[in-house]
Amino acid sequence: MEVNLKELPRLYKRVRIDRKFKTLKNCKSDFLIRIGSECNELVFDGKHTLYQTANKNFPSKFMYLFNLVQTDARKYLQKNPIVDVSPKVPVTLYNFKYDHEKGTLTGTDLDHAFWRIAYVKGYISKKTYDRALDEKAKAIRLASLSVLGSEKVFQRFVDGEFYENVVTRKNDPQLQSIYHDIRYSCYYMMHEISIMLGEEFDCYKTDCIYYRDTEANRKIVHDYFEEREMLFKQLVYSSMDSFTINE
Repeated sequence: MEVNLKELPRLYKRVRIDRKFKTLKNCKSDFLIRIGSECNELVFDGKHTLYQTANKNFPSKFMYLFNLVQTDARKYLQKNPIVDVSPKVPVTLYNFKYDHEKGTLTGTDLDHAFWRIAYVKGYISKKTYDRALDEKAKAIRLASLSVLGSEKVFQRFVDGEFYENVVTRKNDPQLQSIYHDIRYSCYYMMHEISIMLGEEFDCYKTDCIYYRDTEANRKIVHDYFEEREMLFKQLVYSSMDSFTINE
């Protein structure tokens, strides 16, 4: 059975799918359903409907981002069929020789790192980028990138009973390469800065790097990120294992 979701009108509902699912089963209806962590989907009566999940980090008003990101990424691939994926380096790295008794520690934290990288590299449009800057969209914007190129499987029900699994979207290695590059680019930036800082480097964790707080070190880090059009905030060491944002 082949189903092209792009040909169906898409609806968004700010309710749970549970009651609708129960009704369709009791009425012995034919439908497709997918229960996911970010949203639940139903294909019934010629419509593709996305329902809200119990996860409050995925507000239904931002669910359209999944489709926007997929569309933008495919447009990018039409012009750039080969994605040059950044080298793979550790997600987290520590300098066990760092002298914590010398000077003060500070950190530079990237703002919405993966989302910003996706925009700067042209994988998503400015319009898509701006739409997800709301803090409430944080989880969805990350999820919309992480599912790029992944397989989508629905359960098909016939006469209200499970019949088979239906793949509505196959794995796409090219789209997966985009997500890999977004992640690896973030880690690689941290890795390069750690080398530039040398003994002044303490550690980095995904999208935040810690180092000895000097004017020269801050300039190294800030210049590097600004050259790559990244946005960031400076963290100030205030107590043991505690940082505050330096406005």
